[in-house]
Amino acid sequence: MTRALLPDLPETHPDFIAAWVAEDSQTPARSKSVIGTLAHAVEDVGRARTFSALSEGYRAMMRREFDVIRSDYGTVKITTLRPKHIRADLAKLDPIKGNKRLRAWRLVFANCIERAWLDSDPSAGIKKIAENTTNRAAWTDEDVAAYRARWPIGTSARGCFELLWWTGCRDSDAVKLAWSQIGPDGVLTFRQEKTKGLAYVPWTAPLPSWAASWAGDRATAIEAVRAVAPGGFTMLEAHGGRSRSAKGLSNLISASARAAGIIGKTAHGLRVARLTAIAESGGPTQAIMSWGGHKTLKEAEHYTLTVNRKRQVVRAEQEQNDVKQA
Repeated sequence: MTRALLPDLPETHPDFIAAWVAEDSQTPARSKSVIGTLAHAVEDVGRARTFSALSEGYRAMMRREFDVIRSDYGTVKITTLRPKHIRADLAKLDPIKGNKRLRAWRLVFANCIERAWLDSDPSAGIKKIAENTTNRAAWTDEDVAAYRARWPIGTSARGCFELLWWTGCRDSDAVKLAWSQIGPDGVLTFRQEKTKGLAYVPWTAPLPSWAASWAGDRATAIEAVRAVAPGGFTMLEAHGGRSRSAKGLSNLISASARAAGIIGKTAHGLRVARLTAIAESGGPTQAIMSWGGHKTLKEAEHYTLTVNRKRQVVRAEQEQNDVKQA
């Protein structure tokens, strides 16, 4: 039976057939996978309420991993899987891809345990693979100057760069930032897709004393972003009012950086640079949490600890110079 009321016409009537086909196309196809197989387990976790609660971007990433698991191992019985099988799958991948796959395996197994299909998680004892953190390298003042010299205000490359540089947000959040998120107090407030934490960035609000010297950076950012999308809904709308994708924004920054002679720096490196700058300027850990949208002190303290260690080395060297001069 169909879910909608079909027209009161003979079953051979063209309008009745068209309505039937249209309604039938709305009915989800039943799974043909065998219960107890990985294919069935992957399909089931994709419908789980806990999976639906994850961010849109994370779900899309996990679905890509689920598709590969189902394609490569769909007929395997979940009860036959052992840690050695998971390790063998991960061994074929580079560290970044391998860690994504490991997260997908764990989502599948967690759902299987929830459904009482498994008693334990075969991936539980497998550690995350060490990744190359090049994409986290912070931009230097020289990098910023070189980029600005190559890309003038009015270009998309410059507008996208300045928004990321000032806000310190992730590319997945930058593409969704809207002018309406700037409150009457001049603070740009948005909820992050990855962590669901709120971030607060002073857009036109008075800057705190430790950030007073950044007024020029902020004015440049506002000018550059306005030049890209002066009347758009989002701050980084592409031509024709189209929204940018996070991947497209990331690729644009990387390619534009290379064109400016900047090697190995990415969009995420701008976030690292901004949050590091807060720590170097004397901003408190709470300021890093607010600007970066961190939920815990531990996440933000990474920046202050790194800066404090550097200061300890510099102070020790200065003290030695004082002794020599004495």
